[in-house]
Amino acid sequence: MFAHKSLIASILLGSLPGLALAQAITTQTGNNNEIVLEQNGPNSASQMQQGDGNLSRVVQDGGDNLAQTNQFNFGNQTDVLQSGWSNQASVFQLGDSNFGHSASVVQLGTENLAEVVQTDGNGAQANIRQEGAGNVHRVRQLSYMNQSDSRSVGSNNLTEISQEWAGGAIAEQFGDNNRITIEQGFLPYGGSVAVYQDGGSNEVAVNQQGGRYYIGEVELTQLGSANRAQVTQWAGFSSFTFAQEGSGNVLNARQTTRDGIIRGHSVGNDNRVNINQSFDGPVLDIAQNGSANEIDVVQHTAYSTASITQTGDGNVAVLNQTTQFDYQQATATAIIQNGTGNSASITQRY
Repeated sequence: MFAHKSLIASILLGSLPGLALAQAITTQTGNNNEIVLEQNGPNSASQMQQGDGNLSRVVQDGGDNLAQTNQFNFGNQTDVLQSGWSNQASVFQLGDSNFGHSASVVQLGTENLAEVVQTDGNGAQANIRQEGAGNVHRVRQLSYMNQSDSRSVGSNNLTEISQEWAGGAIAEQFGDNNRITIEQGFLPYGGSVAVYQDGGSNEVAVNQQGGRYYIGEVELTQLGSANRAQVTQWAGFSSFTFAQEGSGNVLNARQTTRDGIIRGHSVGNDNRVNINQSFDGPVLDIAQNGSANEIDVVQHTAYSTASITQTGDGNVAVLNQTTQFDYQQATATAIIQNGTGNSASITQRY
């Protein structure tokens, strides 16, 4: 642990009605420095630290607060806590190629905005928590093995996460009308995504791109109604697991991979699943409980297997397995339907 040199600023506006806005601007150059700022009221804070192992902590209580922190070099840490409404927090951390940063933003209120940008440092961490309505947070991480962990509690939340050169992203949302967008790019390093949503009208879009032999794992869970999910994976050794529970859910997944495994489960009404797998070795296993569900699977690959189970009435299952090589045969493991008015179609071309 670093021994920090402290600079503490405390501005309390509750007893100063003549001041509408307090501004605190702090600049530090050197190593192992510390800034602790506490503000009460409609405040603005700007921090800049250039050096190694620095700490910036901002606590704002009130409305219309603004916090901006810039840190340079490596091993720096930022903590922001905002209580109130219409708060905004911005963190920019530029690091050394061998050491990452950490940023934590907690916003309690409504209409909050949090942005974290971490560049160059390896192993950077971003943690964001928002409670309220209409919250937005964005995370962008560059370099290797970065981690993002975020949670939104409320309604109308938006989460955007962009990671390059490997990383892990966890995003959780509770409420209504939430949206999550995650993009990961790495060559040939691995990545992982875990998404959980609880509410209605949620949307998820995950895009993973990498080079040869990278590992990309995605876990997706949506509970509620009218949920939508779109997952794209590219390169080898990928795995995807999804679960949707509710009505009116739509899931689109695409794998271009050497060994792609898609599991899944849909529980509810009017769910639709579209899967497209390419290259050799995919394994598909889908089960649905409900009525009027649809499954449409295309496997443009050799040595593929598929297992589909549907329970209910009026279900439709369509499976197309094709490959351009005669000696590389596809196999439809099983299609099981329980109920009345169901339809199953299997096409195999070699």
